[in-house]
Amino acid sequence: MRIAAIGSGSVGTGLAKAWSALGHTVVIGSRSPESERVAALVSGIGNGVTAAGLASSVADADVIVLAVPWGAAEASITAIGDLSNRVIIDATNPFARGLKLDIGHTTSGGEQVAEWAAGARVVKALNIVDARLLDGRKLDGRQISIPICGDDVEAKKIATELIAELGFDVVDSGVLENSRLLEPLALLMIRLSMKKSLGAEIGFRVSRD
Repeated sequence: MRIAAIGSGSVGTGLAKAWSALGHTVVIGSRSPESERVAALVSGIGNGVTAAGLASSVADADVIVLAVPWGAAEASITAIGDLSNRVIIDATNPFARGLKLDIGHTTSGGEQVAEWAAGARVVKALNIVDARLLDGRKLDGRQISIPICGDDVEAKKIATELIAELGFDVVDSGVLENSRLLEPLALLMIRLSMKKSLGAEIGFRVSRD
């Protein structure tokens, strides 16, 4: 599968490394694909990963992963252009300065992304896992659970397969509106890690029969 990872930060490059190692074709979309920093990142990942401008990176992509800071999300989507019927995995979180939610309760980052990317099939996913754990490693011998939500059944199926390939336990969490619940959970996970001295390698797990 051809995947466009929009964003050259820790999440975008972490996913590029993990999926390319599994045989997927991955392009990192960046505002500065020819910069020394991005060139070094691509070289370090290997596995045939390339970099391209935002619009170029998604041209032939089967799946687009939005992995940019919240403040850059709208501009990145605008720069890409028409996203009608495209599958987007939204891994962003609408965080404001001081580790607070920028929006919530009556809407969510996932819903906002769907509004900006008019006509796209948006799946909220991979927003509550630390970038250092994107290789799907187990913690305490158990898989980390990745809740996903979205309104398009086929898009969720594609996201589920890709995320499960990484070694995660995927939990279908309903419609895209439930991003309003997943995004605060991401903030809780960060605060537990940073403020409660639990360490960086903590994960969310759903236990069930």
